Amino acid sequence: MVNDTAMNRSSWLDLKRILLGLCLLAAQPAFAGALAQYEWQNRPLLVFAPMAQDQRLEETRQLLAQTRCQLDGREMIIGIFVMQGQSYLEDSEISSQLAADIRRDYGVSGDQFAVLLLGKDGGVKYRSPEVPNLAEIFALIDGMPMRQVEMAENPVDCAGQSGDRYD
Repeated sequence: MVNDTAMNRSSWLDLKRILLGLCLLAAQPAFAGALAQYEWQNRPLLVFAPMAQDQRLEETRQLLAQTRCQLDGREMIIGIFVMQGQSYLEDSEISSQLAADIRRDYGVSGDQFAVLLLGKDGGVKYRSPEVPNLAEIFALIDGMPMRQVEMAENPVDCAGQSGDRYD
């Protein structure tokens, strides 16, 4: 009888762990709506700001412009989402409604500055309320198993290269 009770308690704890794990997976948005096309193709870096003239957004754009080769080599795409001003996904303008939907999907309020890195699986891998440290983001990506395979199969040399794509 004691063993049956211990077994039932153990089974119940295992079930609770499984359910908790499933809840945590469900809480992490996979690629939502407009971003679904990037699943397993790209690593989106999403930058949210209250307005297009936000100083943190300007600093982030400058950093991105200086690291174009590194971004492209890691198959990253950039989304810039602002409450006041024009929002962009890659190099294309998007509607304010679509920008608001993406902001809502990732839990970023209109008055917040936030930077999110999504993995190719759609999970949030990095989230910061500050101007991003791109070296830290690149190291995070380069440590991912999928990226390790990509680097072995297709090494990219960015020595001496920069770009102005995100100015």
